[in-house]
Amino acid sequence: MRDIRCYLCGYRLTVSMRAMSTSCPSCKKAIKIEDVIVKTYIPVIDLQTCGRIKITKRGRVAAKRIQSGDGITCDGVMEGAVETDGDVDFGPKASWKGSTLLSRSIRIAAGAKLIGVVTVPWQRPEPVKKKKTVAKTTTAKKTVTKKTLTKKTTVKKKTAKKTVRKKKR
Repeated sequence: MRDIRCYLCGYRLTVSMRAMSTSCPSCKKAIKIEDVIVKTYIPVIDLQTCGRIKITKRGRVAAKRIQSGDGITCDGVMEGAVETDGDVDFGPKASWKGSTLLSRSIRIAAGAKLIGVVTVPWQRPEPVKKKKTVAKTTTAKKTVTKKTLTKKTTVKKKTAKKTVRKKKR
């Protein structure tokens, strides 16, 4: 069994080691668990996984947001805001350009290029548990007129006749 954390809402759950995706019981969204290996150019809006992201030497990711649960290993090029609960490793020819890089720890090899705001150490805030509240219903007194009573009774009589006719046939 493997402990993961939903990258959308932060809910912690346990899944099988072989699972590739699941749905979060808290936010009811589909989440990806498998590790992602980038070998070529991938232009996406969001690259999200609860596993690890590995970008090879020829790999390049252009995304608005890159989220990983287990960490990121980059030997290629990353473009976008990075958020991970694990470690980020940059190889000697790696480069990153984005608005923010949020990580638990970071290792930068000599020769790597980073452009953006780096926040280390960073830890994702725990989700706030919602308190269950019982909604109180108040009943208001209604003034009933003869017109509304007659309309309701006539409707009831018509539906009763229709059901009786159907039963006779």
